[in-house]
Amino acid sequence: MALNLNVPVRNLAGDTLTSLNGNIGFFLLDFEYQKSVAKWLALRFGVNGIGRLGTSLEALVASGISAAMGGYIGATVPVWSKPNFLISAVADAKNNKQWDVDPYTFVRDVADSGYTPGNKAVLLSSERVTRWSFGLRGAWAYKPWAGLTANIEPGGANGDVSGSKSLSTFGVLAGFDLSKLWDVPISTSVGYRLRTGSGKSGNISGGYRSAQVGVYYNALSSVLIGGDLFYSTIRVQGGTIPDLDAVQFRLVTHIDF
Repeated sequence: MALNLNVPVRNLAGDTLTSLNGNIGFFLLDFEYQKSVAKWLALRFGVNGIGRLGTSLEALVASGISAAMGGYIGATVPVWSKPNFLISAVADAKNNKQWDVDPYTFVRDVADSGYTPGNKAVLLSSERVTRWSFGLRGAWAYKPWAGLTANIEPGGANGDVSGSKSLSTFGVLAGFDLSKLWDVPISTSVGYRLRTGSGKSGNISGGYRSAQVGVYYNALSSVLIGGDLFYSTIRVQGGTIPDLDAVQFRLVTHIDF
């Protein structure tokens, strides 16, 4: 949820007259399955659905509605390992279809040139986007109850309409298993992620800067249940509204088969 958004109020010429406050809601559904097919290779498959919607009339008119659905495949190959340290090479390919509703641009174009098929396409547009990335991920268990992971994954995106853009991801995450310290079946995490490149705007699935904390119940050996809280900065494509500071919550369920 992006709270206290400063929404611009514009005339049809595009001039900002004043501003109103509004909120924008986000929704994310993600399912992933990973299988170790050999000692040197793990494959993963997933599907996801994401959406963004103004929760007030002002925010809805200014930011419109965005949604996307798709899937992805990925592979992980260990390249260097020690008893408490591991570096792996990773590669991922994602394909989804995005839909955008832009009521402001539609009304402005109709006022300028009348109702045309081109204006209709502005109101409800869609685009298929393919994303890819490759890089390295590392994990270090520096204490029996604490570990650190990091990733460096350059990549890009190619859309039917938006064309080719660069999109690279860098992140670090620290995890702590309190059950090995005080016999409490709880684990926690804290992390930070940064995305760079021209493709970071319009990424409705998350922010280009994101800090997170997580709390999980780990009493069961094969099941992990908990939640992550994110504070993110999101850049909406088009530049009609400023960067969004969003608070997001994710319910996490991890099952080992």
